[in-house]
Amino acid sequence: MKISARIFALAACTFMCLGAFAQDRSLSRHPFAYVGEWDTRHPDKQTLYIVRDGKVAFEYSLPMRDQWDRILEFDDVRVMENGNICYAAMSQIGIIDKDGKDVWKYVCPQGTESHSCQPLGPDMVYFALNGVPGKIMVWNVKEDKLVKEIVVPTKGTNTHGQFRHVRMTREGNFVTGLLTENVVAEINDKGEIVKSIADQKAWHVDKLENGGYLIGGDNRGYVREFDADGKMVWELTQKDVDFPIYNLQTATRLSNGNTLITSWVAGKDQKEWPGSVQFFEVTPAKQVVWQVSSWENPDLGPCTYLDILDEPKQMAGGPQGGPRPDGQRPPQGGRPGMGPGGAPMQQSNPRHEDGTPKMTNDEVNKPLGVGKGIYPGRVAWIHDPGVATWDGETGMWHEPRWNDQKKADRMIVEGVKALTGKKNAKKAWDALFRNFNETHGRGTAGYTPGEKIAVKLNINNSFDYVDNEQLNSSPYVTLALLRSLVNDGGVRQEDITVCEPSRYITDQLYNLCHSEFPRVHYVDNVGENGREKATYYDNAIPYTPGHGESNKGIAKCIVDADYLINSALLKIHTGPGVTLTAKNWYGVTSIDKEWRKNSHNGVNQDKRNGIPKYSSQVDFIGHKDIGGKCMLHIIDGTYGSRDVNGKPDPKWQKAPFNGDWACSIIMSQDPLAGDSVGLDILASEWPEVGSLPYCDLYLVEAASLPNPPSGIQYDPESDGKPLSEPLGLTEHWNADHKYTAIDLVYKKLK
Repeated sequence: MKISARIFALAACTFMCLGAFAQDRSLSRHPFAYVGEWDTRHPDKQTLYIVRDGKVAFEYSLPMRDQWDRILEFDDVRVMENGNICYAAMSQIGIIDKDGKDVWKYVCPQGTESHSCQPLGPDMVYFALNGVPGKIMVWNVKEDKLVKEIVVPTKGTNTHGQFRHVRMTREGNFVTGLLTENVVAEINDKGEIVKSIADQKAWHVDKLENGGYLIGGDNRGYVREFDADGKMVWELTQKDVDFPIYNLQTATRLSNGNTLITSWVAGKDQKEWPGSVQFFEVTPAKQVVWQVSSWENPDLGPCTYLDILDEPKQMAGGPQGGPRPDGQRPPQGGRPGMGPGGAPMQQSNPRHEDGTPKMTNDEVNKPLGVGKGIYPGRVAWIHDPGVATWDGETGMWHEPRWNDQKKADRMIVEGVKALTGKKNAKKAWDALFRNFNETHGRGTAGYTPGEKIAVKLNINNSFDYVDNEQLNSSPYVTLALLRSLVNDGGVRQEDITVCEPSRYITDQLYNLCHSEFPRVHYVDNVGENGREKATYYDNAIPYTPGHGESNKGIAKCIVDADYLINSALLKIHTGPGVTLTAKNWYGVTSIDKEWRKNSHNGVNQDKRNGIPKYSSQVDFIGHKDIGGKCMLHIIDGTYGSRDVNGKPDPKWQKAPFNGDWACSIIMSQDPLAGDSVGLDILASEWPEVGSLPYCDLYLVEAASLPNPPSGIQYDPESDGKPLSEPLGLTEHWNADHKYTAIDLVYKKLK
């Protein structure tokens, strides 16, 4: 049975019954590349932005005019699979690398201009060239030569007014709006119009998977959808939203069925710009679920187009086996839209008919792998309403008045008891240490004084020692864990390291814990104000050959520990879909504390087709000094969040939360089982989030070793000894929140 039929049945019902979505006004709903035309406030430059986790991660500027005094304004952008950025800027187009250096540049000949440029794999692009005649050019950027030229069938001789964006279809045709003729046209590679819709002004046109067309009507103030026969089936205008809209230049259909619309204000007086909505996302029922007005901190300027980076990218001319305009099929070898060995495959919808995300293991109660722990595959879910009580507005979530320390203490104790089946926490900790040692060839003893224990926190949203509103590891859950380790487990303070090697351990957590446990080591990236500075063993995680991340060091406090405890957060992530215990390991590697300098080369899944691929999270879990030393996996869901950064938001609406914070802590000895439960909780609460499709890839890969769906031989130490057995147990629950193999122990405290 598909997940859509059972896992999210209750979730879908709840959404329909509520009839409304919480409106998001943050920059963190999706990562995106952003461009906008004609920002006349800055005559010296025009700027392209990439926003990740709600912050500007990259910007690249061009002067507003070139050496011939022609306008340079950004009209189009696409972040390529290799991380390079393809853009169109009216008088030139180009590709830059992640450092803003030119990879390729094309300067438009005099009398021509380009408002559209998109990649065709790593070595090809296609772009529109307005002129007499207007053309679509297919270019080999590696060899810097023209591959094919298609004359656009327009009678317009006003170069600037001929057409704007051009997009390739899955059949290898092109769609655009012919502005002189007021026609939406689909054009084949011979320059012939094969389909058209009359009397429509279109700045941007996309051909949808169902064969229909979605158009942005620019200064006509509409976005319209037409079916394959040219009949209008959906329209949005000013009457449908409660804020002013301007030139609706582009409209993009997202994988969740919603539509992302840009509203370009630069044609109006600059006094109207501040406060205007630059872009917004609407449901098919025209409910606005995301609207952004970012005119300061950061000031993104007028908006023409967004490339949503966690959305699956349509691969033009290939998913259905059709040739590209250069007469060749896309390169073979694991590209989206291509099957094993490069065989063409049908591009799929990453969502079920009810809108819920597809998964790599797309059936409920279909366990994969082998359970780990005293009770194999056991997960303890402790739910204690009232442990977190922030009102969402007053002060910050981490203040003592919003957090009940006694409840947090009890949750940790009840968690280790439920996990081990012991009657008290002292016996539970002893059982955890003994089981770890027995299963790792270290005898039958428990903890011995002098053995080192490192607790990895998730304080990824820290930028200095001063606490901010963003969600990080709870100071109160961390203190509760230390209290139980020391007072119940008998672990010496000096044997414990609380660490966040890649970030700051912020003041609220440090002061609270250090005041009670001053002999514990507190290790972070900077090592000031009482903290110790993280140092690294170089090349300690070389990763599976040919794969992995660029930062290969591991913090010494992790490698030198005898036991690890992974204390992660219950959050959705714009890249891999969820950020739970497996993703939390990324922070033990030698990444930069300035997050924008890092990359996730192997973290994200294929969100469009779900084609199995390498996952660096499997290397983290399977590495001898990372997942191999972890005795306990904790997911702190006392608040939890739909967004990877920003304040905890929104509150959880579905059972068993019912409008409250999640107020939960999840524990497991099994790295996959614990994350599986965390994933199911998140995906059931917010199934509409665009990054969720196939987000269980890493769990399926890790549970299927040594024969994962990707065919990768995972070898995290790169020593020629691939991982040879499953790293744990994964399964998706059914509509009743029940598993058949994962041993979920849910306990609600009173």
